[in-house]
Amino acid sequence: MNDNLKFLIQISGLTSILLVVSLVPVLYFGNSRMAWGVFYGYLVSLANILFAFFSIKWAFSKSTKTFFAVVVGGMGVRFLILIVTMFIVWKFVQVPLSAFALSLVLFYLTLQIFEIRFIQKELQSKKIA
Repeated sequence: MNDNLKFLIQISGLTSILLVVSLVPVLYFGNSRMAWGVFYGYLVSLANILFAFFSIKWAFSKSTKTFFAVVVGGMGVRFLILIVTMFIVWKFVQVPLSAFALSLVLFYLTLQIFEIRFIQKELQSKKIA
């Protein structure tokens, strides 16, 4: 199986399960607006990790200088995108900012585990080769 497809299936599967598990109590104790906030937070985090995955995957075949520029610069760009997204949700979207922000942070941290595992696996395979 292609590594890209395997990664996408792993991320989609695990995060979909986590999304459903997190939506159940939100819908039970909260309301549908809060659930939309959780869902939007999930989507932004998922888009963030997919951007990271494909940019890092591309950078592994480049020089060390380019690799580090992509990793560090990519983190900065992704952080800026998260801040802009938070502002847009705060000003223009009719979902509770707290539900969106909490969901965004929790899914972001969860997906960071995948990113770190991917980088470690790629570095180990380069070391072996």
